[in-house]
Amino acid sequence: MGTEAERQDTRKAMAYDLVGILEAKPEQTTYTVEEIKKIIRTYITTADQK
Repeated sequence: MGTEAERQDTRKAMAYDLVGILEAKPEQTTYTVEEIKKIIRTYITTADQK
């Protein structure tokens, strides 16, 4: 496991990535809980592919 600073950087990077995904569709101003969960699941699944 990494240091606490590395873990914090990882969390910040994930949050930044998710915000970018949400902003990719500026015409959609609201999301349901199910849509957000799907976005997070897709992000987690595809994060390993980078």
